[in-house]
Amino acid sequence: MRCEIEPLLALAFRAYRRGEVPPLLAPCTVGYCLESLREALRSTAVNKKDRKLGMDRDISRRDFLSGTSVALGASLLPQQLFAQQAGQDSPGYYPPALTGMRGSHPGSFESAHQARDGTQFRGVDTGESYDLVVVGGGISGLSAAYAYQQSHGADARILILDNHDDFGGHAKRNEFEIDGRTIIGYGGTMNLQDPGSYPQSGRRLIRDLGIETERFYRYYDLDFYAEHGLRETWFFDEQTFGANYLTVAEPTDSATLAGSPLSQAARDQLTRLYRDERPYVPDLPRDQLLPYLRERSYYQYLRDNVGLGEEALKVMLPIARNVWAVNIDIISAANAWSFDYPGFGDLELPEEAHERDDYEEEPYIFHFPDGNASLARLLVRRMVPGVAPGSSMEDVVTARFDYNALDRPGGPVKIRLNSTAVRAQHIDNNLSNPVRVSYVRGSEVHTVTADQVVMAGYNAMLPHLCPEMPAAQKTALTNCIRAPLVYTNVLIRNWRSLAELGLRFAYCPGSYHHTVAIDFPVSLGNYQFSQSPDEPVLLHLTRVPGDPGRGAKEQLDAGRRDLLTTTFSTFERNIRDQLQGMLSPGGFDAARDIAGITVNRWPHGYAYGYDPEADRLAYEPELWAPDKRSWEIGRRRFGNIVIASSDAASNAMTEAAIEEAYRAVGELD
Repeated sequence: MRCEIEPLLALAFRAYRRGEVPPLLAPCTVGYCLESLREALRSTAVNKKDRKLGMDRDISRRDFLSGTSVALGASLLPQQLFAQQAGQDSPGYYPPALTGMRGSHPGSFESAHQARDGTQFRGVDTGESYDLVVVGGGISGLSAAYAYQQSHGADARILILDNHDDFGGHAKRNEFEIDGRTIIGYGGTMNLQDPGSYPQSGRRLIRDLGIETERFYRYYDLDFYAEHGLRETWFFDEQTFGANYLTVAEPTDSATLAGSPLSQAARDQLTRLYRDERPYVPDLPRDQLLPYLRERSYYQYLRDNVGLGEEALKVMLPIARNVWAVNIDIISAANAWSFDYPGFGDLELPEEAHERDDYEEEPYIFHFPDGNASLARLLVRRMVPGVAPGSSMEDVVTARFDYNALDRPGGPVKIRLNSTAVRAQHIDNNLSNPVRVSYVRGSEVHTVTADQVVMAGYNAMLPHLCPEMPAAQKTALTNCIRAPLVYTNVLIRNWRSLAELGLRFAYCPGSYHHTVAIDFPVSLGNYQFSQSPDEPVLLHLTRVPGDPGRGAKEQLDAGRRDLLTTTFSTFERNIRDQLQGMLSPGGFDAARDIAGITVNRWPHGYAYGYDPEADRLAYEPELWAPDKRSWEIGRRRFGNIVIASSDAASNAMTEAAIEEAYRAVGELD
C-alpha cells in the first residue's frame, strides 16, 4: 500500500509547489488533504484491536471536504477537491445528512486563516448590490437579517454569507439514516435555556417564529429516565486510572466508589465532598465571602479548603468543561458556587453574586431534536419563500429544506454558503459610502456592494477584514476569544446496554470525551424519540481539549491546535475504545452496535471577552469594569458597518446572540 500512496502524495505536493493548487488555499489545508488520503489508505490495514472495535466496518463515518466525500484516485489533486466547494446549487445538496468531520469542516476556515495572516485578496465584482449584507449565517446573523427585514420591509435586498456548507453556525443539525428511519441530533447549541428570562428581543423573536415554550412540557418525556432506571454515573477508564469502572451513581455515599480503581483516600475525599452540606470557607464577614471566592480558582479551593489530594483532584479537574470549556484551575471558586458544584453546602452569598435579578431557573427541557438548529431553520423558512414546507414549530423538525432555493435570483433574502468573507471596506474609504464585501468561494474571490453591513461572525477576525476600523477598536477585538469544544453524535443500533447499566449520563474524567449521554427524550411533531431499548438512539459525547496547568488563553490555544490537527480516524478510534470500555458490561459491542459517527469540531466555540493583563476570561461580563469590557469597545459601529454575534456580549448563549443582532440592526436605523 505504501508504494501506491507515496506517488499520489508526491504528485499532489508537486502540483502544489508548481502553483496548480489555487493560491487561496493555505498550506495547512493541503496538509490536511494529504493526511486524509493517508488515513483513508491506512484504514485498509487496521490492526487486530481496531478490527475488534469495528474500525473496518462500513458505517456512516466518511471524511467530508466541504460536503463532498473525499474519493481516492490517481487523478485526484487538491485543486479538484476544492473546486467542488461551491456546490450549494447542485442537485441533492443537503449538508445535514453528512457525517464524518463536521462543525468547522475542512474548507470552512482556511481562507479566514489566510486573511488573518495578511493575504491580500483581489475580487471580481459580481455586479450585485444589496441593502444589507450579513457576514455570518449563525443564530445572530440570521436574527439580524430577520430584524432588518422586519424594520425595512419584505422587499429589502439582503445577502447572508457564511463560510460553512450549512446555515445555522454552531446551531448544527446532524441527521442519520438507519433501517429507513431518520434519527436527528444536535451538533452545537442545544436548547433554549430559561426562555422566560430571555431579554425582550429574544422573547419577541421566538414568539414571532411560533415557538410556544410551554408545549415542551408535553414534548419532553419528563418520566423517561425514571421509567427506564437511567441515572448519572461516573466512568473511570483503564488507561488513566488502571481499570475500567462505571459507578451506579454520583459518589454521594461510600458504596458508589467501592469498586473503583481509586485509592481509599481518594474515595473518601470525593465521597465527603459530594455528601457534605457544609461550606469550606473561613469565618469571614458575609460581605467578604464573595471576594474571597473570586480570588482563588476552584482547583485551589478544593485543594486548600476542602483538602482533596492529587488523585481526587485529577478526577475533579475536567468537571467544569461542559459549562465553561476550561479546567477548574481556570474558573474561580465563585463561578463554581454559582453552578452548584460541590464543596459549598448551603453557602449564601450577597445578591451581587447573582448574574441577573430577573433570572428564574426553568426545567432543562426546551430542546428541539436538532437543538437550536430548528430556531435557525424557522428563521430561514420565514425569510426565504419556498425553501421548506410547513408553518409551525412542530413541522419544521422533519421538514425537508431545499438548499437550491437559498440563493435563487430575484429572492429578497439570499443565503450564500461556502463563502468566506475576507474584506469589508467602504468605497473610497469614505465611511458615508456603501461597503464592498469580498468573499472566497471555491477558488475564486467575488465582491458585492451593500448599503449597510452586519458583521455577525467571529469578532476577532474583524481587524483583519476591516482595514478602516479604528486602532483601539481593533485591539479590543483581538481580546474577543473563543473556547474550543467538540460535540460528537454516535448512532447506536439499540440502547439495551444503557438500560442494563442504568446510564443516562456519564462523567468520564480521564477519557478522550469527558461526558457521554443518551440523547434528550423529545418527540415533536412527526418525530418520535426511541421508545424501547431495542430501537436506535444517538449518544452525545463532549470533548474540550486543553492543557491543564497553563494559563487561560494558553489552554484555549492548545485545545484549538489539537482540534485542527486531529484526524477523523483518531476521533473514531477513541470513541469506539471509550464506549467499549464503558458499556461492554451491559452487552455493548462497538463493532456491532455503532452505526454512524459525526464529529462536530468547533475550534472557536464558546465566546468570551479576555483580559490579557490578568489572563482572565469574562465568565461574568456584567461584573467587569467598563474599561475592561473589550467586547463592548469592539462592537462599536463604524460607518455603515455594525457588529453582532455572541462575541459582542462575551456570552455564548443563544439569547445573547439574538440580543446582539437586534442591537446591531437598531444602530443602523
